[in-house]
Amino acid sequence: MIYHKYGVQINAYEQNQQIKSNCNSIQFYNQGTSNVTINNQLTLIGGQSFTIEGNENEICVTDFILTFDNTAINNCLVTKKTYLK
Repeated sequence: MIYHKYGVQINAYEQNQQIKSNCNSIQFYNQGTSNVTINNQLTLIGGQSFTIEGNENEICVTDFILTFDNTAINNCLVTKKTYLK
């Protein structure tokens, strides 16, 4: 059996931000109280999350744009699974 090594990156964002994915899976979790919108299409209210998972050996290369509505506390936790070489 072949095993693939990967790392996990966890970052919290509190301002509008462009995020380069370059990963196998990515999760956006709105742990704030302001709404956060991803790529002007998907809005997460506080406590909601959105996950994109790739199949084995797939890499997502999408640039994601986070936009907060700034009505309260901005905080979006982004978790990425990236393969190590």
